[in-house]
Amino acid sequence: MNEELAELAVSGATALVSAMGTDLWQEAKTLMGRVLAQARGSRRNELSAALNRQSTAARGAVDAGAVHYWTEALSELLDRNPDLARDVMALASLRTRERPDIAIQLNSATHSGEVFAVQRGTQHFASGPNSGDSGERP
Repeated sequence: MNEELAELAVSGATALVSAMGTDLWQEAKTLMGRVLAQARGSRRNELSAALNRQSTAARGAVDAGAVHYWTEALSELLDRNPDLARDVMALASLRTRERPDIAIQLNSATHSGEVFAVQRGTQHFASGPNSGDSGERP
């Protein structure tokens, strides 16, 4: 297998596993199903069963063992049939496509600071005994 197909297998596997537990899962599963439709025999059945198992991944978590499993599977499939590259590229592009429904939020606090964060909606602040300085508002 050439280096480009090996890298594509890693990208496809990472995108597939990253989609588990997110809104992208159904789309990723459909794209991977297209790849598996071209596989043969018991390996196709094994991979289809693995794809249809309920994902135990937490939203946004990536299981390194699952990435390894799917990288090996995609590497094997691409090695046997390099024409699958287009379908695997579609799968790999899921992780880079901008999606307005996904919010990325980075919060940081230092020196005993506190972070009160909300991604969607309104956050209300009130003064109280635990608020530090009641005159200061974030």
